[in-house]
Amino acid sequence: MPKPLRPKKSPKSNVVEDKKPKRRTGKPAGNRNNTVPKREEKVAKAQRDPRIGSKKPVVLIAEKAKTTDKARFFSPAAELKAIEADQRLDGLMDKIDAGQALTAEEQRYVDDKLSRHQELCALMGIAAEVDQEVDEQDLLDKFENSSLDPFRK
Repeated sequence: MPKPLRPKKSPKSNVVEDKKPKRRTGKPAGNRNNTVPKREEKVAKAQRDPRIGSKKPVVLIAEKAKTTDKARFFSPAAELKAIEADQRLDGLMDKIDAGQALTAEEQRYVDDKLSRHQELCALMGIAAEVDQEVDEQDLLDKFENSSLDPFRK
């Protein structure tokens, strides 16, 4: 019997020329033991000084505080209560009572708060309290001259 014909092999290699190259899938063997690239990254990071922070410019001069918006109140009663509990207004009113002069800004603040207080009192139907010195003799005269007839049955 005659021998079947086989493809000729090149004298330089043992690989048959008709075969396709082997397709490589997955990771190469021994990949978990290959740590050379990781060392290079760590070396590069270690050279950087950790004390150096952000490169953003820092403002060295403090800006003026921004004015806050007026407080919003749910009801006129809450706003009235806030005005009456205002510590700054109390201090300025004490200065006025003592006869001390106020700056223009302080006087504007007092005027604004007092006008708002009057508006709220009018809105809620509260009579403004008037500080009048009542003479005791006037009270006694009123009492003596009063008539109790409407209250008798």
